[in-house]
Amino acid sequence: MKTILVVDDDPMVLESTRCYLDMKGFRTVCASDGDEALELSKHTQIDLALIDIFMPKRGGFETIMEINGTFPVIAMSGVTSHRFDPLAFAESIGARNALSKPFRPDDMLTAINDILENRPH
Repeated sequence: MKTILVVDDDPMVLESTRCYLDMKGFRTVCASDGDEALELSKHTQIDLALIDIFMPKRGGFETIMEINGTFPVIAMSGVTSHRFDPLAFAESIGARNALSKPFRPDDMLTAINDILENRPH
């Protein structure tokens, strides 16, 4: 069973994502900020993480850089701007994919499976 780390400061996003991924056969662990996510990753075998970009304490950019390829990351954000694309920046610093909120659960599942199926073992 693959373990997915979901990191988001919105409790509704955490709970709905956890429920959906659990129904799809994943083990899901959740964190509400980057500090909590990094601490969890020290004691849990993570196969992939979904990380929100804008959170209090340690945000998504810092967390992605700290993970630095330990496991694949999908960045998530509901923030859009014509001057700065946070999802493109997240991919430039190591995220393997990015999802713009709100996204369809099936799109999230496709992104997760694409990465896990193509990840070297």
